[in-house]
Amino acid sequence: MVIKVLVVDDSALMRKMISDILESDTEIEVVDIAHNGKDALIKQEKYDPDVITMDVDMPVMGGIETVKEIMKNNPAPIIMVSALTEKGADITMDALQAGAVDFICKPSGLISIDIQKIGKEIIQKVKSSFNANISNESKQSKSLNIKEPVIEDSTILGEKIQTLLVDDSKFFIKTATDILKKYPDIEIVGTAENGIEAIEKFHEYRPDVIIMDIDMPEMNGVEASHQILKERFTPIIIFSNDTTNDMKNVKIALELGAVDYLSKPSEGMSLQSISKLFVQKIREANTQKNIKKHHKKNSSDGILLIGTSTGGPQTLCKLFPQFPENLPVGILLVQHMPPLFTKSLAERLDKISKIQVKEAEEGDVIKPGLALIAPGGFHMTVEEKTEHGRIMKYVSLNKKDRIHGVRPSVDITFTSAVNAYGKNTVGILLTGMSQDGANSMGLIKAKGGYTIVQDKATSIIFGMPQAAIKLGVVDKVLPIESIPNHSVHKIKNIIGNAG
Repeated sequence: MVIKVLVVDDSALMRKMISDILESDTEIEVVDIAHNGKDALIKQEKYDPDVITMDVDMPVMGGIETVKEIMKNNPAPIIMVSALTEKGADITMDALQAGAVDFICKPSGLISIDIQKIGKEIIQKVKSSFNANISNESKQSKSLNIKEPVIEDSTILGEKIQTLLVDDSKFFIKTATDILKKYPDIEIVGTAENGIEAIEKFHEYRPDVIIMDIDMPEMNGVEASHQILKERFTPIIIFSNDTTNDMKNVKIALELGAVDYLSKPSEGMSLQSISKLFVQKIREANTQKNIKKHHKKNSSDGILLIGTSTGGPQTLCKLFPQFPENLPVGILLVQHMPPLFTKSLAERLDKISKIQVKEAEEGDVIKPGLALIAPGGFHMTVEEKTEHGRIMKYVSLNKKDRIHGVRPSVDITFTSAVNAYGKNTVGILLTGMSQDGANSMGLIKAKGGYTIVQDKATSIIFGMPQAAIKLGVVDKVLPIESIPNHSVHKIKNIIGNAG
């Protein structure tokens, strides 16, 4: 099925460049162009496009007014094309609130170079928006195979991380080896097909990091991890799709001392789709090889984690006003957005919320009643420091490699947070494309926390919630209007029982 697109922009150059980019994909057809909002309304009625790209600032009728007219009379998925400025960010937030499903930033530098950077992004967003749940009409049932963009990785130099792969699947071993050998800082020193062989290879190679499956013949991954950790602390990452019995085996392995967990891709997904996250976890685990630590967390501390992408701003404007003023925990929010846009979103949410909402800055302390939004272009992690004999948790920002093609990444923040808060964690995944956050929801559940995803009916794009559901790591699927009360009730119970 070909996606029909209407391109709306008052710039002839932008109309041509966007049209040329879109028509380079065989699954997209630009049915026409429009010079302003009024022209767009006429063209929409004539061609009934599947997706509309909409400039923000145009004569005769501007982008926001046009979005409102379209959403009132003939709803269609609209992608805003905005300047990467504070004014552009604010106007785009208004357009998203009016019903647009997503946005891209116009080229800001040398156009011939910059337009290439957004080429893959706009094609991907058009395809994703084609499936957007903008009404109760049949457009929801359309489907395309959407691939994540390939983003080049920056290699970390230094000593190679000696890695042992343990899995009874020869296919997994080969696929993982093929992926990891592309990274100069990681070396596969050995492989094992069961727990007994893993212990033998551990003695032989003394690896820096071990990737351990759970369900294997002769000796499973839990027992093998126990035997290895009794002898010498070695960072072990549990890599398994075992979600049976409320992830009992994974929980035991983590309690025994495994440092991390990664869900194997669900049916229809490849290991390549989470390769960046896989590599990131190996690198992070390697930093813990000389740190034998499992200190107790502050028993009364808790955290609410929220991750979202396409459709997030509109959804968050429904969610945040429902959080109570006396919220007993902090919130960490990851919304896939570029710089400036996250600041505008934070200011908007702060105005309509009973709690304080701000764009996170390096060193911000996490505290009850405060929501921190990861700034565009930065990953946000949780760190700890001791002040006056008490462990304080704060956020740190970094520009490490993109995960799932994005920065900030939900998986990075969720993983870091649950490692700091343990079972006192409630994770929430909302509308959005891709699978960012699904794996870390598994870690939250494995560590005894609680996981919630938005249901399909109220999600603009069901990709992120669906990815977590497919992995079997979701405790509750709820419509957006039920998530605030349920999540607050749950976190109050968790920290109340822990205190």
